[in-house]
Formats: sequence, structure tokens, C-alpha cells
Amino acid sequence: MTRFTRARRALVASGTALLLAAASFAAAAPASATEVLEPLKPENRIGDLTVTAPATRTLTNSGDPTALTATTGCPEHFRASSRTFLVWSDGTHADYFPAYPRSTTIAGYGLDGTPLNLTSSYAARFSDFTTLNLFRDGTADLVVTCDPGDTLTTNLPILSTLPIGDAKYFSVKLNIDKTNNTWSVADTRSATTTSLVSSAVTQTGVTLTATVAPSEATGTVQFKQAGTAIGDPVTVSGGTASYAVSGLTAGTSYAFTAEYSGDTTHTASSGSVDVTTEAVPVQDTATPTVGVTVPTATTPVPTGLKMTAKPQSVTLSGPTTRTAGEVWTATGELGTVTVNDDRQSASTPWTLNGRISTLTSGSNQIAASNVGWKPAKVGDGNGTAGAEVVAGVSGGLSSDKALATGTGSATANVTTSVGATITLNTPADAPAGDYTATLTLTLI
Repeated sequence: MTRFTRARRALVASGTALLLAAASFAAAAPASATEVLEPLKPENRIGDLTVTAPATRTLTNSGDPTALTATTGCPEHFRASSRTFLVWSDGTHADYFPAYPRSTTIAGYGLDGTPLNLTSSYAARFSDFTTLNLFRDGTADLVVTCDPGDTLTTNLPILSTLPIGDAKYFSVKLNIDKTNNTWSVADTRSATTTSLVSSAVTQTGVTLTATVAPSEATGTVQFKQAGTAIGDPVTVSGGTASYAVSGLTAGTSYAFTAEYSGDTTHTASSGSVDVTTEAVPVQDTATPTVGVTVPTATTPVPTGLKMTAKPQSVTLSGPTTRTAGEVWTATGELGTVTVNDDRQSASTPWTLNGRISTLTSGSNQIAASNVGWKPAKVGDGNGTAGAEVVAGVSGGLSSDKALATGTGSATANVTTSVGATITLNTPADAPAGDYTATLTLTLI
């Protein structure tokens, strides 16, 4: 006799025992969900069950789960046997196994450590429940146990005598609907809400911003207009996702939606917003006549270089006392000399020179070389003040020295104003008296 044959006979025998136990229990009370002998211990849960469901999910054999799988098998020291329970959220369980129990190491049963892969009656046998009273409305845990022990049990366990206890277990939540005689896998993810707002509305565009709560939700948001997707899905970051819509028509109403995809821990949700783009402004026109009289063009006649000087005379003054044997210094301001360049020639520069004659008082004389000046530009203009001429050095102002210079200009009437401080160093042996001289300015 093979191991598989022994297992089948043991299962048949056990199935008979189970039926007898159920019948014995039914004699004492109507078939129904009963209190759990011991509650489920969350710390003993070792993984999720994945349910392969038929197209029609009814509480009959045609609607049974076709397979229960897990990514792992039963851990060491918890391979004595395996049982299947339906445990409701209020702490009750069906008083009949919803699938055949197992005490074999056949691959797929999970008792040899290979991943759990239960099919047919070892996945579910809801139809063997003799009455729908064995089911309850609400959410129930479909539990597959890994019972404590290192050695397979000889006989299959009996439901009424063995609680879940310290067994390790896999589980998945099912929604039971007795009214419609159906079941479904429960969505245990956290619910979300998605709100959609608009901003930056123009005649042809709008920015849409979807906010997903709670903010820990990840995934994407697909924006749609009138049910049609616009653009690619946008990744949710920090609870929000935005999309800039373009190509709209001015003054038109649009219905937008944002559909959040959900993730492994959050359910999908959606939000909507109606948007009316800005209208084209109403335009009013007028056609006033514009008139102007344009005079005949004339070409200004250049008038050349001109110079004006204010004041016409300069008085030099110094200390009221004079020490014998020492140079006595007197100063005075030239005043403002203005050059007006109306040559309208950009290629010809100009120079304003100055020189002074010998100072005389009767028959007494002071040489012009004892006079100097320090030019300074007054205001704006394209000219440049000349260099300082030190009295008594290099002939002073006894010969022409530049008061100002300037570049040529094609513009009419370009002016440059310049002044100067004039200094006389009177020799120690010069006789006292009122001296005069002539300052000659030449513009070339």
C-alpha cells in the first residue's frame, strides 16, 4: 500500500469521523457558528493566503475557492497536521471544517516545508456544510493551521476536540453574504479619499491638483476629462499629484476627474471638479483720424567754434602782509569759460589755450613765467580740462598752455565749460605795486 493510498484511506476514515462528530453536535444544538475554543493569536500568524476564486462565488461546491496558496510552508516544529477554520470577527467559528484537514507530507500540503498549495476539497468544501446556518453574515478569517509537533499525527484531528491554540497559521479575510448566498475576498486596505481642485485657469488651460488622504498613500493618479484619460498617470508625492491641462477652448465648461490607483495598503478613490475657462474679452473698436503736419526738412548750417568767458577780468589776492626775502603768493579764479562746438564734424578735435603777458606796475615788471593755473571742468561736456601749470616751472603761462581740449562731434552745439585757479608767485625782490597783465585765450 502506497503512502498516497494510506493518506486517502485515512482521510476517508477521518471524513466519516467528522461527519459523525458534526451529527453528534447537531443533536445537542442546531447547526450554527459556535464560540472559538481559543481566540486567534496574532503573533502566531505566519503569512497571507492567496485565494483562487471561480467566476461564481457561491456558498456551494460550484462556488468553492479552487485553490489556497502561500509563499511558504509550515515552519519546523509545526508540522504535525493542518486544519482549516472559518472564524468570524465576533469570535465565533463554524462547527464544521470548511476544508479537509491534512496529516501528510505530500508536496503542496505545506507539512514538508514546501509552499502551501491546496486544491479541490483541501482548499474548500463549503457545499459539505449541511445548512447555510453554518455561515454567518460579515467578515470571517479563513485560517489554515500548522499544528505543533515534529511528527505527523496518525489520525486526522477532530474539530470539536482540538482548538487552534498555539498553532501557527495562514489567513485571509472573506466577506460572507448569506442573503445572496455569496462570498468574496475582503479588501483589508485602508480607505482613501481623493479631492480635486483647479487653479491657474486661463482661456486655454488649467492646473489640476489631486489630494489623496491619508498622505502616506502612494501610487498614481490618472486625470481624465469627460471620462477620457489626459496625459500619463502622475505619481503621488506627499499626498498630492498635479497636471497642467492645455489646448482648451475659451469660455467653455469642462468636467475633470482624478482617479487614484491605490497601493498595497490603500484602496483606490476618485474626485472631480468642474472648470469653466476664461472667456475671450468683449472688444469695442473706434477709428479716430490722426493728422500731423510735417515741416520741410532743413540742414542746420554749422557755425564753427565759439568761446565765452565770465567774468571778463580776474583779480588775484594774497596775504595782507609780505615778509621781506620771501615769495609772496596770490591766487584768483578765472571764472567759467565755455566752448560751443557747432562744427558738426566728428573728425576734428579742438584746443583752448591760454597765455599771460608780463605783469607791469609803472616801470616795474614781474615775468609771466611766475604765473600758473590749475584747470577744472565745470559740469558735463565731452571736453577735458588741461593739465596743471605750476607757477615758476617750465615757463609757467608765458607760452600757450591748454586750458581744455575736446574731440570732434557730429552733433550740433556741443558745449564744454572749464574754469581755473590762477596762481602768482611774486619774487622776493619784486617792488610793491598794482600790477596788471593780459590773459589771452585762443580756441583752435
